[in-house]
Amino acid sequence: MFGCLVAGRLVQTAAQQVAEDKFVFDLPDYENINHVVVFMLGTIPFPEGMGGSVYFSYPDSSGMPVWQLLGFVTNGKPSAIFKISGLKSVHTKDVGQLLQFRFIICYLSGPDDTKSIRNVHSSKCGSEMV
Repeated sequence: MFGCLVAGRLVQTAAQQVAEDKFVFDLPDYENINHVVVFMLGTIPFPEGMGGSVYFSYPDSSGMPVWQLLGFVTNGKPSAIFKISGLKSVHTKDVGQLLQFRFIICYLSGPDDTKSIRNVHSSKCGSEMV
């Protein structure tokens, strides 16, 4: 359903499904990643009225995950480029963990509506992060 691309690396299309509505890409050597492209493969569209929020997770100095909302993908916006280089440098130290991208599918108030997915994010998705 999803793909992930980092410049200079092979495309990843085998996301690990960790729940019915959650998918994770693990990217080693995250300290050297500046931008990430997240995209839908086109094989399975979202059901009407749904989209996927894209989160970036990195370990803090104690090794606990820190979650940052990057944006979203929908049938109407099936890909996005995210700059992550500035997000991780403040909190991370060499704790030997992998970068994770987590996709959480959230209901929208209207199909493929950018405004709606941003409004719904905090009420439907914020409490679901693990």
